[in-house]
Amino acid sequence: MSQSPPPPPSQPAPMGGAGAVGSNKKTYSVLAYVLGWVTGLIFLFVGKDDPDVKWNAANSVVFFGGLSIIITVLGLIPVVGLLTFPLAIVGFIYWIIFLVQGLQGNGERLSAPGLGPYINKYVDQLANSVK
Repeated sequence: MSQSPPPPPSQPAPMGGAGAVGSNKKTYSVLAYVLGWVTGLIFLFVGKDDPDVKWNAANSVVFFGGLSIIITVLGLIPVVGLLTFPLAIVGFIYWIIFLVQGLQGNGERLSAPGLGPYINKYVDQLANSVK
């Protein structure tokens, strides 16, 4: 049983260090996807100091916001409106993928599997526009 001595009175005790910053980054990156584009929009401004959190929030806004617009527009067209249910299922699957990847990662940028190459330039533009 080795016991470390207490810090000298002139130095404060360490409070979490770099591990705490990484866990906040991971938490914010996952929370950016929890309620789709809504939390993405919130964390786009809350996490603007961390480029990875801001990028994940922008990814959530572009992906889920775009999907919401497509589902709404297709829902207004009677015959084509039947596609809204399969698109909602695809959105749910991507939501699960983003949450699982975010929980397994360390707060890095999570690109949409299969769609990432097509939407990443818009995600970069949105993330870079928020200062």
